[in-house]
Amino acid sequence: MRSINLVTSIVVLSAFASALPALAAIKTVTQRPTLQSIPAGHAVLFNDGQCPAGQIAKFVHKEKSGELKKSCVHSN
Repeated sequence: MRSINLVTSIVVLSAFASALPALAAIKTVTQRPTLQSIPAGHAVLFNDGQCPAGQIAKFVHKEKSGELKKSCVHSN
């Protein structure tokens, strides 16, 4: 019984640790992002004035393709 509790605890902690990057807040920047300013696999928010009202541009540096992807997301 004790080993089952230990294994369960390890699985839960492992799942939580892997979810931490997804829980991290996305940083808002004041200068237009570039591939050099964003680490691979990370995202930033930047108000470039091209998104509809109530939305902000989200720039993501794609790890595998090495591209900068932009999408409009709702701002809070």
